[in-house]
Formats: sequence, C-alpha cells, structure tokens
Amino acid sequence: MATTTSPSLAQHAPPAVTREQIEATIRSLQPFERVMIRLLMLQYLDPTHDDVTFMAQERSEPNMKAGHKFGGFAVGTDRKIILPREWITAIEHKVQQYASQVRDHRKRLDLQISFMTDYLQGLERETQAIETLLITACGFDGASLEELRLQARQALITYALRKLAARAEKQEVEEDAYLKERLSLEYQAQHRRRDRFKKRLEQMLQERRVVMLSSLSDEHLATIWGIAQGPILSRRVKAIQRYVNALALTLNAPLQEGQFAAAVNAGLGSRMAGGNKNEGVGTKTLEIKEDLWSKTLQSLPPAPAPSEPKPCEHDGGGKVLAGLLRSLATYLMSEEDESKLWTRTNQCLPCLLRLRTIQEEAYVVDETTESVIERVRARTMMPRKDEPQAPPVEDPEVAAAKLADLEERLRPFIGTNVLPVGAKTW
Repeated sequence: MATTTSPSLAQHAPPAVTREQIEATIRSLQPFERVMIRLLMLQYLDPTHDDVTFMAQERSEPNMKAGHKFGGFAVGTDRKIILPREWITAIEHKVQQYASQVRDHRKRLDLQISFMTDYLQGLERETQAIETLLITACGFDGASLEELRLQARQALITYALRKLAARAEKQEVEEDAYLKERLSLEYQAQHRRRDRFKKRLEQMLQERRVVMLSSLSDEHLATIWGIAQGPILSRRVKAIQRYVNALALTLNAPLQEGQFAAAVNAGLGSRMAGGNKNEGVGTKTLEIKEDLWSKTLQSLPPAPAPSEPKPCEHDGGGKVLAGLLRSLATYLMSEEDESKLWTRTNQCLPCLLRLRTIQEEAYVVDETTESVIERVRARTMMPRKDEPQAPPVEDPEVAAAKLADLEERLRPFIGTNVLPVGAKTW
C-alpha cells in the first residue's frame, strides 16, 4: 500500500538544502562554532587549517603550556602567538584518524549494499535457471518445487552434496539421477543463500541510515580538540543552535517546534535505533526527521577517505584470497565457507573493494536466460572419469621409413660401421 504525505506535513516541511548554503552558513559562525560544526560533520566535511590552528591554541595539557618560542607557527591577527609545530601536527593527525574511521565505516556500508543488491539480482537469475532445468530436464512440477522450498531451511545440503559426490566417484549413481539430485540441492541452497543476503541487506540499509545521522561523541570530540570533555557539551548545543538559526535565515524558512532536538542528540555517537550505541543496530526502523540539522546531513555526499586502504593478508592474501572472493561473487562457494569468509570480509575495506571489483568484472548485465541455463547445466553435470587411451598403432612401413631417415641423419656422427636396418647381432 502506497504511503501518502499529509498536506500539513508537506506545508511545514523545510526546503531543500544545498552544499553551498551549508558552507556559507558555517562560514558565518563564530570560530569555535565553525570548528564544532565541521567536527560533527566530519563524515562529510574537512576542518580547515584555521580550524586546526584554533583547536591547537586551546590545548589544555600542562606539558603543552611550557612556552615554546621557536620552531612553531605564528598565529593571530598580530602574529605574536607562537604555536609549537607538534601542536598543529597532533591536531591534524587526530582529525585524519577520526575522519578515516567514520568515512571508512560509511564506505564499507556503501560497498556492502552495492554488492548485495547486484548479488541478489544475479542470484535470482541463477535460481530461475535451476528451476527451469528441474522442470524441463527432471520432470518437476509446481508442487514438487514448492516442497523443495519448504524443506530448504532444514535440509543438510553440505552433507548431501558430499555424499552425492562420493557416489558419483564410485559410479554408483546414474547420470539422470545425479542431475536431478544435484539440481534439487542447488535449488535449496540458492533459496537459503537468498534469505541470508536479503537479511544482511536489510541490516546494512538500517545501519547506513543510522550512520548518516550520527556524529562523534563528546568524548571523541574532546580527544580531537585537546580540551576537557566538560565544555564540549555546551559548545555543541550552542553551535548547533546557532547553525540552525543561521540556516533558517538563509533559507527564509520559519523555525518549527522540535528543530533544536538535534542539538541534544547529535553528540551521542553511533546510537542505533531501538538501543544504545553499545548494542549494535536495533530492529526498530529509524525515523527520518525533517528538521534542518537532519536535512543538512542527508543533503551532503560522503567525503573521500584521507588515505587509501592497504591490501589485507588474511585468508592467505594474494591469489588465494582472490580465488575465494571470486567463488563468493559467482555463487560457487559452499554455505559453510561463505559464512566464514563473509564474517571477515564485511569488516575489511580492502577486501570489499576487491570483492566489488571481481563482481563487476564477472557480472554480465545483458546476459540472456539461455546462457545462464547453459552455465548452470555445465556446473551440475555428472563428472566423468577419463578412460585411459590406448597407445596409437603405427603403420610398420611408416615406422621403417622413420628409422631409415634417422639412420641417415646420424651417419656423419657414428660412421659407416652401422648394421643395416633389421640386421641381427650375435
């Protein structure tokens, strides 16, 4: 059933926000407000050099108040304040560290969602091809297919496939019976795989909605800024209130009730729907609000990570890992191996990048149904043992001619004292 928006909600919804309006609003704020807003939007925006300098001036560690006068940066309107170089470097490293964490998290979610969306589309075509072969080659009807789907959850597919392979190795099963049983097991395996990846996709979509509207907690903000955690809360609330007021003035939009609720919730970190930030993603659907702060976060595209991820070495790395990822992307990996590999892969950005590349190379958008059926048929055919070939029988006259030719070629090296062909030695 289609959902409709009530006229009252549509009338009071704030207008769309552009990136230019957001950046112009941030530039109009006070220095500490600009720093706070950019840190809260670290998933989308980079703090400027002036922001880093402002944070370095406020560092409160006792060992940083010793009064360094050389080897630093002159700041301020009168250029009389000398900041040690390590103060600036420390702030820059912290900003880069947290920016990498939040942006890599978002990129992992985007890659997982893109991979699983295409994966489920290809899996649907594979399942339809298996269903076609079961009907045309094995004589199944609709009731038989429904029974297979109902039994898929409890079926011991891995054990049955191993047992079938052993019987085929010993030539204890006919080719038609092998094809029927193999297709039935693959049909059940694909349905179970589809259910697993649909559930994973729903979880990733839910988590991405939460991450999009999340910001760093006060504890992390204090770590980056280099000041105590106490002033962070009041600065965060004031900065968001000033930002929302300035943005409403820019958009010429009246402030509505509840517009400042984001000031209370923005610093809660990755708080998940239906639970706290330590419980993971909740099952309750996140409500997307229409306040100006939430619309700002939804309007900004994710910023690129500060550095490229390094290649990983788990599961052997190199060609071994590439082979495993290819088997996963092309539906050839067993259920047990897939669960083990996915547990490690979905949290590894280099592996996800590699997996997505392999999928894009192997995925054919315009592949016909007939080619999918032929690929499935070739994969599920009963393996045949190659019979030993008998040595070729050569014509005696041809063999004699080859031997005479070889004798003529070797005569300059072995001399003329050579027995004629066919002569006997005593």
